[in-house]
Amino acid sequence: ILVLIVSSYPKVRASIHDISMFRGYTTKDKKRNKVDKDAFIFRIPAGKKGVGDSGYSGEPNKIITTRKGQSKEMKRWLGRVKSRQETFFSRVKSFNIMKNRFRHGKRGTADKLLRHK
Repeated sequence: ILVLIVSSYPKVRASIHDISMFRGYTTKDKKRNKVDKDAFIFRIPAGKKGVGDSGYSGEPNKIITTRKGQSKEMKRWLGRVKSRQETFFSRVKSFNIMKNRFRHGKRGTADKLLRHK
């Protein structure tokens, strides 16, 4: 599963670090005990991990990042995974996939999903 984390507040997007959005709070929010329980960190099942860049190194229990001491094969694999993610998200953005609603089919979501099996 690939996940793109985007703030719903366009003016705030650049000022919030990825890890803060992943955790569901900023430093100010944490001090006020204001944590978004729908944040992605709470959706990763126990024992599972995601792959992220060095910006996520503060969450080693939930995100695997490239670090010293890892084998060459592991670093190569992590590089391929991160490259695949970047390619996927750049295509999603360049083709405006998230900008428009999916409108194929007239019989509801089930019908739409059946068309793409």
